[in-house]
Amino acid sequence: MYSEQPLQTTVAAAIAFDGVGLHSGRFVRVTIHPAPANTGISFRRVDITESRQTIAATPDNVQQARLCTRIVNDDGVRLETVEHIMAAFAGLGVDNAIVDIDGGEAPILDGSSLPVVEAINRTGITQLAARRRVLVVTSPVSVEHAGGWAKIEPCGGLEIDAEIDFDDTAIGRQRFHYRHGNGSFIRDLAAARTFCMMRDVAAMQNAGLALGGSLNNAVVVENGAILNEGGLRMEHEFVRHKILDCLGDLYLLGMMVRGKMTASRPGHAMCAKLITTLWNSPASFQIVEEGAELDHSDGYALPEVAAAAAV
Repeated sequence: MYSEQPLQTTVAAAIAFDGVGLHSGRFVRVTIHPAPANTGISFRRVDITESRQTIAATPDNVQQARLCTRIVNDDGVRLETVEHIMAAFAGLGVDNAIVDIDGGEAPILDGSSLPVVEAINRTGITQLAARRRVLVVTSPVSVEHAGGWAKIEPCGGLEIDAEIDFDDTAIGRQRFHYRHGNGSFIRDLAAARTFCMMRDVAAMQNAGLALGGSLNNAVVVENGAILNEGGLRMEHEFVRHKILDCLGDLYLLGMMVRGKMTASRPGHAMCAKLITTLWNSPASFQIVEEGAELDHSDGYALPEVAAAAAV
């Protein structure tokens, strides 16, 4: 369950799992290690020379990419498709971890964050003797990308309100408003799987993408039908997965966010643009310790409704 207490956390012991990369189709192994307070989330490419292998999950390392989330260090070493692991960390309130991976793409597993969530919950989460930091949005920031848009604005907690619109009737237009906390991640998002339309598969594979995709790790639709045995896991699974991706991408800010993200046709490139735009607009946010008072010298105040909900 998401930890709302003020202290930082890490995983209680090492956690190992493996699988294929969605786009590369390559088998990769992952081990999540406990980390000290104020480490944040870092990935280590253990297939790379030790001096170059660490890629911190921070906004300075975010790079726009097609159909995945990509982080790159100063040496040009990159890692892709980290969004579902990052969403699991955000959803469960894991502040610090070192993630070893022996390839350039995280495994897709079942297409959702659920396998990572279950692995972390089996091992447990440990509190650390340092207070958690929170990025509090104090003024709106917005971006546009590829016919869609996204904005993030002040709010008493973390909310993501997203809408998607696809011309296949199996997906269509969907909207979901997610409010983070009180177990909502496990209840509303964790099991939502990535998806695609069958007509796009050949084009993606010709472009070197989705080489590891299958009905075991993605929801596939064709002419209004769900091709996966058993159908969907939940109502509006498609837009819920988009919000799961947004949550994982927002966690690349290096800490939990207190703000409301609203998006139309969200995608990883748009989220990367929103993250970097916000990070490069320091007048639009404050970083505070959980439970600490904001600096109101600039006249900033929480919206009344959101502030009341945060009590």
